[in-house]
Amino acid sequence: ICLRLVMMVRPPYVLVSFLVSCISLLLFVDTVLCSPVPKLQHSPVQLHPENNKYFLFRGKPEVLISATEGYFFLYYDNLSYSPFLYDAASHGFNLARLFMMAPNNSDFACLNCTGYYTPWASVRDDAAGTVKYNLTQWNPTWWSRLHEYVLLASSLGLVVEISLSTQMYNVDNWHACPLYYKNNIQGVGNTEYWWAFNTINHTDILGVMDSFMSRVVSELSAYDNVYFELCNEPPSQTIGAVATSQYATHILDLIDKVEAPLQNKHMKSFQDASVFQDKRISVYNFHFAFGFGWWVGAIDALDKGYNTKNILSYATIAFNEADIVFTGETAEESRLEGWEFLLGGGALYNNLNYEYFSQQGQNLHTYLGCLSTFMHKFDFLGVSPDTSFLLPSSRLSSGVHMRGLAQQGRTYAAYFHHGTVEKVTHYLLTPGQWHEDLQIKIPQGSYSLQWVLPCNCTILSSGLVQGGSNSSLHAPSPLYTEDISLLIVAL
Repeated sequence: ICLRLVMMVRPPYVLVSFLVSCISLLLFVDTVLCSPVPKLQHSPVQLHPENNKYFLFRGKPEVLISATEGYFFLYYDNLSYSPFLYDAASHGFNLARLFMMAPNNSDFACLNCTGYYTPWASVRDDAAGTVKYNLTQWNPTWWSRLHEYVLLASSLGLVVEISLSTQMYNVDNWHACPLYYKNNIQGVGNTEYWWAFNTINHTDILGVMDSFMSRVVSELSAYDNVYFELCNEPPSQTIGAVATSQYATHILDLIDKVEAPLQNKHMKSFQDASVFQDKRISVYNFHFAFGFGWWVGAIDALDKGYNTKNILSYATIAFNEADIVFTGETAEESRLEGWEFLLGGGALYNNLNYEYFSQQGQNLHTYLGCLSTFMHKFDFLGVSPDTSFLLPSSRLSSGVHMRGLAQQGRTYAAYFHHGTVEKVTHYLLTPGQWHEDLQIKIPQGSYSLQWVLPCNCTILSSGLVQGGSNSSLHAPSPLYTEDISLLIVAL
């Protein structure tokens, strides 16, 4: 078409300009409108068949670790996701979290969001100075951005948790949602009950969301680096467990229906296991270290035994949101909970950090990068939560928190920290001069032993040790001020 039009273009300098325009148009169509999808060489990320408390991603066992700058890159044109994704990969992270739904409210979404747009086409009324949305017509820019984000994450080795829905939290957010009746030309969502968005009772809202979520699942079917969260923080405290279970079951059924004819089947996640359980769910999410009384926090989940194979035999657990901005948590306090969760048998840690590129944010990334390095020093597929290798004769420092993983005769890992549970949602760091005097029982054989500083991966001491059936191993720690980790691996 371009070549035929060229023959009709005069004079020559216009011809050159026209050729440049044609080339630009072809590149645009190829890279944006025809969203590229990678050819899969592996099945999508899944629970590992040898130990379903961990993940299998591109042929390798994995724990998933990250700090996410924000969830709403698809909704605001002033948010650039590529600096975040590149930086995350540079720290050894392998996870990001992305919301499919957000109201036009910067208090909900991020600190400085502007330029709101949605999956649906906008209809501007210049006379009234308002914008509404046509819920029967898609916005191609939004969908292209979705592919671009997931494709870049894929190229960087990042798994993306796709949150299909979310709680609205209050009436202000609901009034700013495209599915509120004053914001769309169809009049969908004529209710003041903000929690109606997360029930099956309002069929007009549910019908639009079903169409939307079905397209998301279909669009992302060819990617191996995504899995689907049914709903971020479902309002179970408001609508009750029965309504929450109905809503979650509905979305599970919808995903199954969309993926039934497709080659790839993706994992599903949900928060939290105390409200709703279904064997189609692979990952149960927990937010913050400690709950607010109406939900279970991630450290609470360890204490309740969700990290073992006895309660959730078919799924793993994830600490998929902590927060160092809104809760006032420091990077150091985030380090305590992230290390404790994974060394206690969890499989995923993610910290929501709107101040991602601040000094606090960069400190946190160093800490979590060290956590990833530590976890990949040993074969975690064989381990399970266990501290029984520490004998009662060990003398632990006062107030220390301890978690451990072990595979008898192969691997022993432990983490010790000093944080007090004085905050509602997280630890309060209590520095001091601490020392652990351990007596360890391990089978006969040769082992390497390392004491590691979690803040910067420094190996404080190391050596070769011998296990034996008739005596214990004396393993005193170096002095430390906040936290320390121990790793013993058979040679």
